[in-house]
Amino acid sequence: MPAKRESRRIIGGCFVKLVGPLELGRLACALERAQLPIFMSKHGDKIRLSVQNDLFMGVPIFYYIEGEKGGEFLAYRNAGEMEEVQLVDSASTPSYIYSPIIHILKMPSILEHKKEFHQKFLAAEVADLGSLVKLATYKMLYEEPPLPLYSFKNGSSWMIGSFARLDDYEEASLFFYTRMKAEPPTGFVKYSPTNMSDTNFSKRTDEHGFYYVKVIKLAEKHPLVEF
Repeated sequence: MPAKRESRRIIGGCFVKLVGPLELGRLACALERAQLPIFMSKHGDKIRLSVQNDLFMGVPIFYYIEGEKGGEFLAYRNAGEMEEVQLVDSASTPSYIYSPIIHILKMPSILEHKKEFHQKFLAAEVADLGSLVKLATYKMLYEEPPLPLYSFKNGSSWMIGSFARLDDYEEASLFFYTRMKAEPPTGFVKYSPTNMSDTNFSKRTDEHGFYYVKVIKLAEKHPLVEF
C-alpha cells in the first residue's frame, strides 16, 4: 500500500490581483454549481474583496480586487452578450446570481501575503486553445464545473492557462497554458466536441451545442507559475 501522506500546514497566503470587478464576479459566479463566497477585509483606506480558489503546497491562493466600498452580496448577471457586476445589500432580483460577501474583521497572520515562494507550479505548454479547453472541461464528465482559465501578460506575450492536478494531491498540480498574440477579447471560450474548429472566444454562454470556460484576467503575471 502507498505511504499515507501527512497533512500539510498552511505556510502563508498568495494574493493575486484581478484587473477589475467583472473578473471577480465571473470567477465567483459564472458556470459554478454553487457560487464561491467572497471575503471582505479592510486594507488601509481600501476594501479588499477576495475569493480563495486553490491551494498549492500549503499556500492558499486568493484572487482579489480593491475598492472604496463593499456590500452584503456580489450580484452577477450574464445575459446575451451583456455581463454585469454589482455590490448590493440584498439578494432580491431573480435575474442575478449572488455570491455572499463575508465580512472579515481579522485574518490569521499566517494568511498574510508571502513575498517569496520557494515552490511554484511547473508550467506545461499545450499546442493550442482547443487542447486547453478540453483539459479545462474534462471534469464536466463528472458533473463538476469547468476549470477557469487565467490570463496574464508575461513579457511581450499573453498567456492563458489552467491549474490542473494529475492526481488527488496538490503536489502534482501543473499550470497548462498556451501563448496568445493579444489580450483575450472576451470573458469566455466556447468549443464544440463535434467540431473543434469552432473553438473561439465568446461573450455568450447560451449557444446550443457548445461547452463554455470562463477566462479570468490577472493584473500581472501569476506569482506562483514558473515558466
